[in-house]
Amino acid sequence: MNLRFLRSFRSPSLPTGGELATATPEPPPLTTSTSKAVRRSPLRLAVRVLGVAALGYLALWLASVLGMLGAHAWAGQHHAGGERVAGINNFLAVDDRLWRGSAPREEGYAELADRGVHTVVDLRAEDLSEEELALPREAGLAVERLPIRDGQTPTDEQVERFLSIVEDASGPVYVHCGAGVGRTGSLTSAYLVHTGQASSREAVVRTLAVGPPSIEQVYYILTSGDLDADQPPTAVEGVSRLLDAPRRINASLSLF
Repeated sequence: MNLRFLRSFRSPSLPTGGELATATPEPPPLTTSTSKAVRRSPLRLAVRVLGVAALGYLALWLASVLGMLGAHAWAGQHHAGGERVAGINNFLAVDDRLWRGSAPREEGYAELADRGVHTVVDLRAEDLSEEELALPREAGLAVERLPIRDGQTPTDEQVERFLSIVEDASGPVYVHCGAGVGRTGSLTSAYLVHTGQASSREAVVRTLAVGPPSIEQVYYILTSGDLDADQPPTAVEGVSRLLDAPRRINASLSLF
């Protein structure tokens, strides 16, 4: 055998122990699908959280609506609800000095004048046109405005002013908000309690018989033992306004 040929043949060199210790496998490169999955993970989590929150809100909203409708139906079996007259919904005589109902149309103000009403108390805080504001005066009625935001409750000063208006009026007073339910019910309940015609619990039932108010309005009426009625706590206001939001949005946009 050729010695020169044997010397030229060498086995491949092997790594030393140190090289083995320091050698680490390189991670496989991220594929396009893997990088997209990483980017989508926070988005999917956000969508799931929003979905759970939406379902939770829907469940609470349905519970509150069904609860109020059930209370309204029950109260209607114990007290008279409002009726529909010309240009007015939810029309109801509270006593011989005070009537309540929805915001009248033009023929509604004429109907009130024919019934001997002298003063109208408007509780709406919405933006009203000059034509709308002029309607009661065109029918020969005096107007007092005590603006309360939809779904909310009156201040002590507004209650005191309202009681003075009814007491000093020369004839029946008609009070209304938009639908003639929540804000109107809050003030008429304060009137009933203050004049000794009903307890706060009886006033709530009479209000529910006309229509379902908001949660904070129910709380307000239940605590309306005197002029210093408790305003709903922040937590009650927050929950009430959150659950009442769809109705208020619908009322402002006149969708249904």
